[in-house]
Amino acid sequence: MLRTYLHMVPVLLRARLGRSHNIGRLHQRVRLSQIDLNQHMNQARYADVMELGRAEWLVRSGAWQQWRAAGVNPVVANQRLEYRRELKPLQRYLIDTRALAVEGRLLHVQSHLIVGDRVHALGDVRLIFLGPGGVLSADEVQPLCDGLLAPPLAVTDWRVT
Repeated sequence: MLRTYLHMVPVLLRARLGRSHNIGRLHQRVRLSQIDLNQHMNQARYADVMELGRAEWLVRSGAWQQWRAAGVNPVVANQRLEYRRELKPLQRYLIDTRALAVEGRLLHVQSHLIVGDRVHALGDVRLIFLGPGGVLSADEVQPLCDGLLAPPLAVTDWRVT
């Protein structure tokens, strides 16, 4: 867990230095510490690296600064991961992260782990927002997400098109 937080520091610094954008794109490499006995990235690590992608997106898009100024905090309400292909030791991959829609009180964020034009994993997360008075209503969430949404990544048959 500490390694994940330490790994986030350079990610967040790079995001702050980059231009504001509503699509996060973070290049990574499978670390040897992420490998399991089957000689590929452990399935639990996929959620960790997707969280890195979300953190980069939060900072780069300006959402983090906006939400902190409003006194709200997004937390994961629901998460679903779909695995398609393995990631091997030291393999390079891209994390593509984008917010797709506001669904009532939830923000739908999607991450793809991509090698070349092939999607290796897909993560769907729903974020719920907490404020000083508790969970925010749908009417309070919508303005917090204005300008943050992006079209879904074009994927056909697990290939980026």
